[in-house]
Amino acid sequence: MKALHFLPYIRAFEAVARIGSVRQAADELGLSPGAVSLQLRRLSETTGLTLLEKSGRNIKLTAAGRDFAQTVSHAIGNLAAAVEDGTDRRLESHQHKLTVALPPALAIAWMAGLLVQFAGARGLTDLSMRNCIRASDVAWDDVDLAVVYDNPPFDGLWWQAVSDVKLRTVCSPLLFPRLEGPLRERKLRDVTLLHEDDGREWTRWSAASRISLEGSRSVRVQSVAIAVASALQGQGIALVSDVLTRSYLYEGRLIQPFPTAIPASAGYYLLCPTEKAEEPLIQAFANQIAAHLRGERSGEKQAQ
Repeated sequence: MKALHFLPYIRAFEAVARIGSVRQAADELGLSPGAVSLQLRRLSETTGLTLLEKSGRNIKLTAAGRDFAQTVSHAIGNLAAAVEDGTDRRLESHQHKLTVALPPALAIAWMAGLLVQFAGARGLTDLSMRNCIRASDVAWDDVDLAVVYDNPPFDGLWWQAVSDVKLRTVCSPLLFPRLEGPLRERKLRDVTLLHEDDGREWTRWSAASRISLEGSRSVRVQSVAIAVASALQGQGIALVSDVLTRSYLYEGRLIQPFPTAIPASAGYYLLCPTEKAEEPLIQAFANQIAAHLRGERSGEKQAQ
């Protein structure tokens, strides 16, 4: 490729040909006028073409220089278009793929369905869902965004609260008759309490509701999804967020036997790497979640 040895000098020539001044071209390129003049001489020596000639204190293009400048301008335009096309294809390819990590309970309750609908509406052809609970569970080199049950701050990540989280008791309507006696006594004797933590949330709820847990049975499960599933099967009472149970409550498959609610020890947050926060796909999904939750709250108010 010996004939292309002139390429390092093309930028200086293009600037001078376009601007018509060595000094102004040097200012644009961040070089000294002497450095630009040297590159112009090297270009003529390498190509064997006389491209510029003096005109008083200025310089102008020769006939060969005009032809060369036109060719250079056309080539630079093609290169710019190729870079833009390549960027568009990369973005298009990226935007057709989405990998999301989220808590299994939230996925089962409603977010998996929302994700599938979102992928269809956006024309995504490759949607992957991974399990996570905390931000530390997410392998960010293979995940675009995540919804976690955790507390900020999240270093190096952009985050947005998904919903306020309050914990309420839920159980199957089949179980409720068994609660009427204990409720009069302000106790949950012989009732199974389902939880995934060490029992502290039930203790906080007991203090807030002034209902004793004396004589109750404790069943600790691996995830809140199992607690909700067990409650649906009439196996006990779960203490979980409305974010996970709204659809079951609306359908009548679960009820809230007691009105007391307590704040959760963590919240649901949408996360992504900071550099991806402004990507249209990320913002569109954040808006989709917000719209879904607004719709559910609106439905609850109308029902009330």
